[in-house]
Amino acid sequence: MSEMNVLYDSPQFYMAEFSGSEGIELVDKSTGRGGYLEGDVAHKLRASLEHLFSDDPSVESVDEFLGHYEALLTNPIVLH
Repeated sequence: MSEMNVLYDSPQFYMAEFSGSEGIELVDKSTGRGGYLEGDVAHKLRASLEHLFSDDPSVESVDEFLGHYEALLTNPIVLH
C-alpha cells in the first residue's frame, strides 16, 4: 500500500503525491474534477511550486497558479 503525502489543501484545490510514484494528483474542489499529472507536467509543476513557495505566497496566489492546470483536470470526482 502506498502512502499519500498531501502537498497542498485549500478551499479550492487539493494536491497529493503517492510514495513510489512520480506523479501528482490535483483536484479542483469547486468543479469536482481532478487529474493525475505525471512526466514533464508533474516535474514542471513541482519546480514551479518550489519557486512559488519560496516567496511565502497567499492561498489566493497559489490557487490562481493551480488554476492554470484546470484544463488537465478531466476526471469527475466520485464519492463512494
